[in-house]
Amino acid sequence: MQNRQSGAAAVQPLLSLPQNEVTEAAAHVEGDRTLQLGLLGPLSLSRGGKQITPSAPKLRQVLSLLAVQANSVTRVDQLVEELWEECPPPSALTTVQTYIYQLRKLLRLDDRPAQVSNGHAEPTLLSHPGGYILALPDLDDIDANRFEALARRGRQELLAQRTSAASETFRDALTLWRGGCLDDVSTGPLLYSHATRLEELRRTVLALRIEADLQLGRHQEIVGELTSLVNAEPTREDFSAKLMIALYRSGRRADALGVYQRIRASLVDELGLDPAQELQRLHQLMLEADPELDLPELTSAQPAPATPVLTVHSGHPAPAQLPAEIPDFVGRRRETDQFVRLLTGPDAHGLQVVNVVGRPGIGKSAFVTRAARAVRAHFPDGQLYVDLTGGDVRPMPTRHVLVRMLKAIGADESDVPHSVAEAALMFRSWTADRRLLVVLDKATTVDALRHLAPSGSGSALVVVSRTPMDALSGAVRLRLPVLSLVESVQLLANTVGEQRVSQELDAAERLAELSDRLPLALRAVGAKLAARPGWYLSRMVARMVDESNRMNELSYAGFDVHGRLAEAYQTLSARQRWVFRRLAAADGEPLTTTEVAERVTMSVAAVETVLDELVDADLVEEIAADGGEPRHHVPALIRLVALSGVLGTTWWRNTGQRSPG
Repeated sequence: MQNRQSGAAAVQPLLSLPQNEVTEAAAHVEGDRTLQLGLLGPLSLSRGGKQITPSAPKLRQVLSLLAVQANSVTRVDQLVEELWEECPPPSALTTVQTYIYQLRKLLRLDDRPAQVSNGHAEPTLLSHPGGYILALPDLDDIDANRFEALARRGRQELLAQRTSAASETFRDALTLWRGGCLDDVSTGPLLYSHATRLEELRRTVLALRIEADLQLGRHQEIVGELTSLVNAEPTREDFSAKLMIALYRSGRRADALGVYQRIRASLVDELGLDPAQELQRLHQLMLEADPELDLPELTSAQPAPATPVLTVHSGHPAPAQLPAEIPDFVGRRRETDQFVRLLTGPDAHGLQVVNVVGRPGIGKSAFVTRAARAVRAHFPDGQLYVDLTGGDVRPMPTRHVLVRMLKAIGADESDVPHSVAEAALMFRSWTADRRLLVVLDKATTVDALRHLAPSGSGSALVVVSRTPMDALSGAVRLRLPVLSLVESVQLLANTVGEQRVSQELDAAERLAELSDRLPLALRAVGAKLAARPGWYLSRMVARMVDESNRMNELSYAGFDVHGRLAEAYQTLSARQRWVFRRLAAADGEPLTTTEVAERVTMSVAAVETVLDELVDADLVEEIAADGGEPRHHVPALIRLVALSGVLGTTWWRNTGQRSPG
């Protein structure tokens, strides 16, 4: 993309396309009516192998905007904004009409519905109330559309574990790029947004292709490529993580650990941040030479070993590992019904996978424990439950999880293979003809989950995670919302006592709102009030209204709201933290994507991606707008944690704790 231009000074003469260019181009289009548009590099327009790309800068902008919105209406006001931004000339509408006329003449496009010639519809440039439509019979005539289609297909192949096919599809997608998107076009705000989105998708596809190559055992082949990518973007954590894995699997553990030290220094020096939790975990696994870092699947060059045989002691009872229910559980009737329907309903065929997600403190584990007990009878071969953190902060190595599950179904630990892949084969072999419920709590990565899924068509896998595991094949997402006001008050009454709550119902409702109707926060408030029977609820309200003191009141008797929310913040990438904190600094005022982009000095497309990630993580709420741009805001308690290192220094000094900011 060339630098964006604006202002009346940028207005070109109306007849900006030379007549000889129109005449010469028209001669080329007589035979072949198929247009080929290239946006992934310098703008390219051809027909029948003949290049007819216009040279006039404004005409190139109009063509590019029509192309990125092909088969959809491009409004006149969008064209005006693209060409002149906030300073259109008085003749803007007439000028736009002239550019459309020139394009029709250049491309020999009619202003009427497509005509069929030799069995094929022809492209047209239609006038529409309020705008124009570049109508193409086949959207794949634009390279950007082919790229996006290949990106989608590659994702689907990767999810279906067709890794080799995914790698080739991603490669095909990346070969369509001839340079930067719209490299030689002076882009205004709309084209800039489209181009930035495509560039971001290009980076994502590259990352996925590298991930597929790593799974295929091509680590030595991609070390050089990854080294160049890391040198170009020294604070990008995903590429550094992939380079570490490639070096480690190539027998260069010292070099892999050196990559971690370099990105840690870059993040600290440039952004004042530590690496994200996942990168820290990878570093620790390498220090321990953990087998989890071995290839997740066998490569085609390796012979497939015989499936390990699982010897189960006779008379071993079916496992029943679901935790005890919380006695004062409230609400979640709709979500429980949905959970039961997904696992046991008439449409439940084959392995059922449910991913329960929600913000920290929402009560995901308590909900799954209760809901899973409601379906126990449908899984007579047992119910396995594993806390994937092992009660610690760091995720449990995958082989340790497999050992736990295999021991629960009667295996001797000595019989479990050392290789993660072979231990997973043993587990899948035992579950192939059984109806088993597997609940995996506090999941953080998808890679390990693929080894832990039962293979029986009558089995079910329930994954509890803070962020969605969308890459887990077949997973249905079930998001837990905050409690309703009535449910929140009932939870307080269960702890404090019905009489105290009924006497101060207004105060109880106010406490529920100050707690963001978050179950963990409500339990903290309830526990503190239960321990102080002489307190009025209104006294607790007065203490919590002060934002600088609210988190102090929500840390009591083992209920640590701040700690749980801060853990979620620490897992964010550097880019996510930056956007998150700037949004949080808006003091709860909902902002549009454009407004957030202005605060963080990033492109709108890049901010859209980050906001989507934060919404998926349930740390940001999206407020839909009727026909307008959606707004985003950070819930109150999460906002207090996000700003604790900036605005909450007094609060931290009072508590004696260290800010996670």
